[in-house]
Amino acid sequence: MKVNHLPIRRASPNDGWHYWFGYYDKCPWSPDGTKLLAHRAKFCDRFPTTDDVAEIGFIEGWDTESPSFVTIGESDAWNWQQGAMLRWIALSDSPAWNRLDQQPLVYTEHNDGGQLAVGFGRLSRLRPEYGYPAIVDPNPADPSPTNDGIDRIEDGQPSLIISIDQLDRITADGSDRAGGSLHQHVNHLMFNPSGTRFCFMHRFERADGILQSRLFTAARDGSDIRLLFEGMCSHYDWRDDDTILAWAGKRALLGSANTKKTPTQQMMTIARRGLKPVYYALGKPRFLMNKIMKDSYLLVRDIDVRDANAPSPTPFAKGELTCDGHCTFNRGGLEPGRWVLTDGYPDLKSRQPLFLWDCRVNQGFEIGRYATPRTLDGPIRVDLHPRFNHDATKVCIDSAMDGSRAMYVVDVSSLTSC
Repeated sequence: MKVNHLPIRRASPNDGWHYWFGYYDKCPWSPDGTKLLAHRAKFCDRFPTTDDVAEIGFIEGWDTESPSFVTIGESDAWNWQQGAMLRWIALSDSPAWNRLDQQPLVYTEHNDGGQLAVGFGRLSRLRPEYGYPAIVDPNPADPSPTNDGIDRIEDGQPSLIISIDQLDRITADGSDRAGGSLHQHVNHLMFNPSGTRFCFMHRFERADGILQSRLFTAARDGSDIRLLFEGMCSHYDWRDDDTILAWAGKRALLGSANTKKTPTQQMMTIARRGLKPVYYALGKPRFLMNKIMKDSYLLVRDIDVRDANAPSPTPFAKGELTCDGHCTFNRGGLEPGRWVLTDGYPDLKSRQPLFLWDCRVNQGFEIGRYATPRTLDGPIRVDLHPRFNHDATKVCIDSAMDGSRAMYVVDVSSLTSC
């Protein structure tokens, strides 16, 4: 891994407000590249309540010494991780975002206009950093409801196409259910490049305290559901229509969700519980998950694991990219798909790394490492969530390197334009 820290500039105003864009799977730049979509709020050190509203707008002059924020609306449906799902509407210069007065709350949108949604109330209860405080779970007593899951939005109307109960009944080990009495949710929906299929996560906390993740894909209408991976899976991106890059691991040392643990697995589970406070005290060094649990970046084919011919995942950047991060392939630029942009969680000195990986020559670059306050952690953490611009010459990140939430732009043209 080469260290090549690239030029970075603050893109949001330094005016006492806190600015952020949101998740890594959307682009903040307007189609012409002159504006950056952004949220802003007067606080940053607590979880939002039902009374908190975020201002929505765009930053003009983001590449100058005097950027300015133009307010275009507000949202009462937002969080620190993904904001209000800010996005530019395809083939236009109009932005869109979630508000509680909308009929459907959009989770992800393809360039052709296709939209999908999840039950944000379910997330509010089970993964609050991804939910909206004002929305409650309509099924708080049901571990795997038949009326909650993934909705397809057509003509502004949502319709359920995949239920959590349906996913619970899909197993690879012959069990009747994957989670059973454990309360489950879905999250992280993402269309493939052509929009024909989408991937998503089915998750639940096991009885032993381990968060079980199951990576699925489905056709756009919810048919042809495929289970691709089980164990630990966090962030991912489609490399192409048939392959997903994911930070994942089988976690064989901890056993599976439904089978009896071996003595070694029982011992490892107990050890994990005892070491967890130490792990958090050290600042959650994610590289340990690579060294001990063997989590890593994997290329996963869009083939159901229940298929006898399903190939094993292929290691990616093995021994080089060794910590969990928010990975994204470049869709534009001189060579679409050549570069993987990703980040990492704070190191022992509370600094967040930013990486570029060149798939053509299998070479990685650490292009930045930025301080972050330890007080902004957990549900209110400030992840970098790096995003390419349209021609892959710039990268936008959210950061609290100066103690406040702000947006920054890193110039990567010296690497990606070669």
